[in-house]
Amino acid sequence: MRAQDKEKQERILSGTSHIIMTQGIAAVSLSKIAKEAGIAPGTLYTYFDNKDAMLKALYLDRKQKVAEAITQISLAGEFEHELDHFMDLVYEYGKKHLEDFLLLREFTQTPILKTLGVTHEESYSGYEKLMTFVSLGVKNGAFLAIDYQVLMAYAYTPVIEYLLAINNGTLNSKTVPFEMIKQLSKRAILK
Repeated sequence: MRAQDKEKQERILSGTSHIIMTQGIAAVSLSKIAKEAGIAPGTLYTYFDNKDAMLKALYLDRKQKVAEAITQISLAGEFEHELDHFMDLVYEYGKKHLEDFLLLREFTQTPILKTLGVTHEESYSGYEKLMTFVSLGVKNGAFLAIDYQVLMAYAYTPVIEYLLAINNGTLNSKTVPFEMIKQLSKRAILK
């Protein structure tokens, strides 16, 4: 087997991401990926066993990149302040890499994660600090006592939707500042 080239592997993942974002997950094919990445179709097998392995690698790669960016919170900090900081981290990452968030949403809005065999542990790897933060916030009475995923959806999803609306020109950040979005989210989360 030939040695793998990290740059080429990233081109494959980026090409796959582009196809998903422009045509949907169902449109992904090995020939389209090879063309998008500018490589021979057979080269794909140097990096991935099959299309499902490639899709799983893409999902986990982007999940990890997002985790590295948005979990830089302090477990020793004041809960409201750190929640605010978390939303700022999501916002800042999303301004530069909105496609990563939209790609992850595309994966989670279809049954493909089960098909790909993505486990709960794999899906939440890198998010342990965030889960601990939420658990501590609930335990200390700062956050509503509700499932981690539901609670974080109120911190994360409005930020993504706001960025998408700004990006699409349906909202103006001057008339609807980001601070208002954070305030609405905090009202839903904080006790």
